[in-house]
Amino acid sequence: MARGASHLTLDAVAQEAGVSKGGLLYHFPSKAALLEGMVRRHISDLEERADRYAAEAAGATGAPPSPACKVAGRLRALLDKGETHREMGAAMLAAAAGNPALMDPCRESYRQVVDEMAKCPQSFERAAVLHLAVDGLLMSDLLNLSPFTAEERRRVVEHMLNQVREWSGQR
Repeated sequence: MARGASHLTLDAVAQEAGVSKGGLLYHFPSKAALLEGMVRRHISDLEERADRYAAEAAGATGAPPSPACKVAGRLRALLDKGETHREMGAAMLAAAAGNPALMDPCRESYRQVVDEMAKCPQSFERAAVLHLAVDGLLMSDLLNLSPFTAEERRRVVEHMLNQVREWSGQR
């Protein structure tokens, strides 16, 4: 995906992964199936990190994380994404321009988060605004539009995380 989804070939992917094209085709019979698999893997990685953060926020009580902890975990996972995830997100966004259905798993995952927000006794609207702020920061990163220096971005992210902790009652 280093050159973008439009330049992606199954031959190049097989070579980069060190597998035969036949082996790759066994798991991903088409370029679209490969891209969908990459999107699903990206979401799965995000959700695993979110679950870990939610469990941390819930503490050592052994009780399952509250909806607020789940939402907070998701926002923290989004903010903690590294450069590789930003590059993958940009490549997936470019791929989705040619195949909007690729974003269906993302929409499903986002819907689940909104459903968790609705279960929270805290303000749904504040959670939604926090999520939209995180999305805006990430989108400006994806589109390489962010005006922030690394230090300014770090401060904005820390402020967002503080707002999430305050909203979710983790202070």
